[in-house]
Amino acid sequence: MNILTTAQKSNEAIQEEAKVLASSMHMTYIKRGKLSIPALFDAHLCDYIAVLSGNGLTIHFPNNQQHSFHLSMAQLRILRLQRGEGDYLINAVQTILNANHPLGKEEFSFLDCTIGLGSDSIVVSYAFPQAKIKGLEGSLPIWLATSYGLAHYSHNVKSVTDALRRIEVSHDTFETYVPNLPDDSIDIIYFDPMFEVPVEESPQFKPLRGHTMESHIDDKIMEEAMRVASCGVIIKERPFSSVFQKYLPHKWVGGKYSRIGYGVYMKEL
Repeated sequence: MNILTTAQKSNEAIQEEAKVLASSMHMTYIKRGKLSIPALFDAHLCDYIAVLSGNGLTIHFPNNQQHSFHLSMAQLRILRLQRGEGDYLINAVQTILNANHPLGKEEFSFLDCTIGLGSDSIVVSYAFPQAKIKGLEGSLPIWLATSYGLAHYSHNVKSVTDALRRIEVSHDTFETYVPNLPDDSIDIIYFDPMFEVPVEESPQFKPLRGHTMESHIDDKIMEEAMRVASCGVIIKERPFSSVFQKYLPHKWVGGKYSRIGYGVYMKEL
């Protein structure tokens, strides 16, 4: 059972919003009362508890860890774009756009197959306001936090808030979603799978340990992605990963000494 409740001191409006949200996300609404989070875990067998308050939605886990939406690295990357310093993912997207002249006006569809905390899609949405961006997330608690945050989080810069609102997120995996799409129905497909050799874990992921979805790129997925993508596919990984050895990119986008980079696969025209 997946539980959604409110903060202890919540008004009637928050409680009503929580009921509607729980129904829309197929969760069970529990009236909080004065119960603590540990007491709620003791009373209900569940892996996590979503708590709605005036500050947003927070996902609580039994080990006293919690997670809520935040801009994370997207904030720094947007600042770099504003300063004209560029971004490797944006460069990878631009590489595909430049090779497909009909998309020169930057009106394109972008499918983020592993949206996670949303950082990459946020940056793409900010850089390309005309893009139609959809994300997939297989982990239910991560999807809950990310989808709610993208729909409700407000930044002090309107263009950043607008970038969040343009992103649609579905609770699904690319293994089941992509094969059901028609040929050439998405312009650019993007994968950010779990790294084969993990980069040092950042604090933002620690509460989510054990709740992320492991995903791998194999022959079937590459074949399906290239079938569905009308312009190209982008994969984010470590430079020495087996993915790039097995599927040699048409172009590599990343710094010479970068720990990660982007393999660009052009659709054969």
